[in-house]
Amino acid sequence: MREEHHGRDEGRAPTSVEVVSIAEVHCRYGVLPGAADKVNHPVPGTTVLVPVEEADGWAKARPGVSFAGYMVTARRAADGAEGSAARGR
Repeated sequence: MREEHHGRDEGRAPTSVEVVSIAEVHCRYGVLPGAADKVNHPVPGTTVLVPVEEADGWAKARPGVSFAGYMVTARRAADGAEGSAARGR
């Protein structure tokens, strides 16, 4: 699977990677002390990581925290890894 949130640089080829681990990231949100903008931000020290087998978008609710996204650890696939196996399909 490939998902991009950081824009595309012209002339750069996609890199094949192997997913090593996936964790749901949950945390509490609130207005940080002394903030003038009154915008909710992740509260430091409230992060909960939950190891999962796949990032399916259906994280279970956790008490006191909200789902923030996934943390994926990956490593560059071995040279020559091409096709559907390299894309995890």
